[in-house]
Amino acid sequence: MQVDQTENELIIRETPGCLWIFALLFLVVGGIFVYGAFGNFTKQSAVPFWLITVAFISGSIACAIGVRWIHRSPISKVVIDRDSETVAHTTYGITGRTHAVYAFDEIEEFCLIEDHDGEGEPVWSLGMEISGGETVKIASFENQIESFKHDFVFRINEFMGKGVSQNFECYS
Repeated sequence: MQVDQTENELIIRETPGCLWIFALLFLVVGGIFVYGAFGNFTKQSAVPFWLITVAFISGSIACAIGVRWIHRSPISKVVIDRDSETVAHTTYGITGRTHAVYAFDEIEEFCLIEDHDGEGEPVWSLGMEISGGETVKIASFENQIESFKHDFVFRINEFMGKGVSQNFECYS
């Protein structure tokens, strides 16, 4: 997560380049397995049918994992502008671009969203609580170190002039 600050703008960028490269590795290797299973192995007649089936299934699973990782980790950008008193949230991913603009008055506060990883450990991501109780997740990367994300939340709320409380958790 990269944060750039000027006198009247705070820009938060999250670029998952390394994760996308790792996902592309899954896609390429899985694609080779699927390609081979469709009759493109050398000496196809010598390869047992069960091995072709295993190659197709494992290649398909690898491709699905690669697509899922890319889908779940879009590029995100949050621009907090004090001059216009707006927060612009933009994400870019394989499903396209989404863009939303919120006025400062619509935002209660920036907060932490607690979730649990596969092992049941708590992970934290950056969120924004909108008037009416809705919580918008603005960062796709989760972190197990609460204080790391807590510092971002404190800095953003302070920049916007929102009341800085000690409890930054979102409740949905």
